[in-house]
Amino acid sequence: MKLPNSLGLRLIATAFAWVAATLVVGGLLLSFLFRQHIEERFDTQLRDHLDHLVSAIVFDPQGQLTLTWRPPDPCFKEPGSGRYWEIRGPAGPLMRSESLGDSQLAVADPPPGMARLDPEVEGPAGETLRSMARRVLVPIKGVPLTVVVAGSREDIEGDVQEFGAKVSITLAVFGLGLLLAVWFQVLVGLRPLHAMGEALGDIRRGETERLAGSYPREIEPLANELNALLAHNAELLERARTQAANLAHALKNPLTVIRNEARQIDGEASGVIREQALVMARSIDRYLPQARAAGTARSLGTRADVQAILDDLRFSLERLYQDRKLQIRLSGLRGCRYRGEAEDLEEMLGNLLDNACKWARRHIEVHGECDGQGLLILIDDDGPGIPEQRLAEVLKRGQRLDETKPGSGLGLDIVQDIAGLYRGSLSLERSPSGGVRARLHLPAAQD
Repeated sequence: MKLPNSLGLRLIATAFAWVAATLVVGGLLLSFLFRQHIEERFDTQLRDHLDHLVSAIVFDPQGQLTLTWRPPDPCFKEPGSGRYWEIRGPAGPLMRSESLGDSQLAVADPPPGMARLDPEVEGPAGETLRSMARRVLVPIKGVPLTVVVAGSREDIEGDVQEFGAKVSITLAVFGLGLLLAVWFQVLVGLRPLHAMGEALGDIRRGETERLAGSYPREIEPLANELNALLAHNAELLERARTQAANLAHALKNPLTVIRNEARQIDGEASGVIREQALVMARSIDRYLPQARAAGTARSLGTRADVQAILDDLRFSLERLYQDRKLQIRLSGLRGCRYRGEAEDLEEMLGNLLDNACKWARRHIEVHGECDGQGLLILIDDDGPGIPEQRLAEVLKRGQRLDETKPGSGLGLDIVQDIAGLYRGSLSLERSPSGGVRARLHLPAAQD
């Protein structure tokens, strides 16, 4: 049997199985013990009646059997009641209870001086009887007599069934109470695990950096190991990003020197050196953001406020292009959170806005939409636009349609690479404002 894929349900199901098995076994044992008790009490009554009948046997002067005592139970006087007694001699019955009528108990004679219990004998009405018989020798007459007392087993079975019904109801209520107690115990016992899951969710959403709070001794080592793993991962990530940045800065200065020195060289070699140095500089500009983003694209706890980053970029770009009096309008960004590093989002949006500012006449519209599925940012400019058949060409690596504009042609390519690392995408289309619309899809951080 396959247990449900839930720790709580597994514990409850296992407890239910053990409780049910225990209660069933306990109920059967109680019924067995009760039956044994009822049979012993029934046999004690038969023995008492038998002893009283034996002690009450006398013979009158004419040699007739008489009794000085008769069982007072009214059932012995009611025909077919299931309670019978009989005294018989070698020739047959000598005296019997009124309930027996003209019938005879089919009970064999026990050995002389012995009493015998027959748990099941057939009664005069076809019912099942439990009987006790004793063979005695009357000293005066010297005649062996057999005294038999019997009672219907229906009395025993009725008591056992009634007891079984009450025990079943009691054990069912008791079992329900135990299951509720187990459910409450599991609920309370697993609460720290639920708290740990919520804390990990907070880390994934970037609301905290480690598992805070105290945990039970059994799962405290797990919490400590998770915190150590998170700290180690953050340390490795920061070290890798720092080394990548240091390497890039260490290469940029020598490349600048090489390009400057190449200008002093005459001939074709100068152009080759400068061209290759430029290729190396572009590669650094291209792959440094990728190296930084690759380490954090799927890390836990990274998130950024889109509105705050765009507010800073708008301020910077409007001052940079203040001679053209550009206006950057933002809408729909309140509450939007990006699941990733703020530096990566700033890199992508900075490149897209910078391109829009280069081509825009007066206005740039930035609109955001976010939901549980992702984050969509639309950047529209009112510039001259790009022919639709050439929109895909712009996104090719290092492609520039207008060499008169400053830049390396890597901006959109870098945006594509970083977005791809976060499983996002960048596409270009014609804007309703007449220029170009950049459509940037990114993962959204959950609140």
